[in-house]
Amino acid sequence: MSGPLRPAPPTRRPPPPFRVVTVLERAPVTPRLTRVTLGGSALVGFPVPEPAASVRVLLPTAATLGPDRDLILPTWAGNEFLLPDGSRPPIRTLTPRHVDPAAGTLAVEVVDHGIGLASAWAATTRPGGRAAVSGPGAGYRIDAAAPAFLLAGDETALPAIATLTEALRDRLDDRVPVEVHLELVDPEACPELIGPPGMAIHRHPARPGAPPGDALVDAVDAALRSGRLPAGVRVWAAGEAAAVQRLRRCCFERHAVPRAHASIRGYWKHGRAAGGGS
Repeated sequence: MSGPLRPAPPTRRPPPPFRVVTVLERAPVTPRLTRVTLGGSALVGFPVPEPAASVRVLLPTAATLGPDRDLILPTWAGNEFLLPDGSRPPIRTLTPRHVDPAAGTLAVEVVDHGIGLASAWAATTRPGGRAAVSGPGAGYRIDAAAPAFLLAGDETALPAIATLTEALRDRLDDRVPVEVHLELVDPEACPELIGPPGMAIHRHPARPGAPPGDALVDAVDAALRSGRLPAGVRVWAAGEAAAVQRLRRCCFERHAVPRAHASIRGYWKHGRAAGGGS
């Protein structure tokens, strides 16, 4: 006798379809961070995202390039994108660093982890290369009435944090405190961050042999205990998935930060090729 039928997984609202784009430029931002600028008529009118938003980038591989070198685009199958043969496409989630809807350009930045499809693509792509973009996904809505902001992340979060500090510069009163805490494997990985006057940037070396995010969790805990940041501080953090769980416990359980005042996201998992968020 067969067992009870399992309910089919619920379908999700389809994301925007993929737009085929061309690589216009590849340029180093730091020794560990590469900017790839994409363009084409398909990007004209692309919505300008909120800071720390996301785009899905379909990477050119043997699975997505046809005999004529045209991209094979996936379609939405209810819960995920799939290629015509039913396989999962090589998609990575990245932060849209700069968008110009009139010019039809979009720039993303990729951290060089030494492994993974996104790192390999950013290291080897050249002008004229093809890719495809879906998005943008939801970003972070800045509450201009908030009394302070605490931003935290590892190297994969650097592009998102850069969009946040620039948005805070444009939307906040100059007297609102902003603290940024970064865990860096390599100090040279950190680009210049532009933000409000008085923004405090703290760079924390990753601890050899410790789990990713260990120094970051301690830094956020110390910042929330310090008394420098007033009640009602808004917290944005992103990084390795296990570290993010520790950050949530730190914020919600140890320091009673209201959940509505925090956005804490996992961008990658230790032991897997990092592909999200950067």
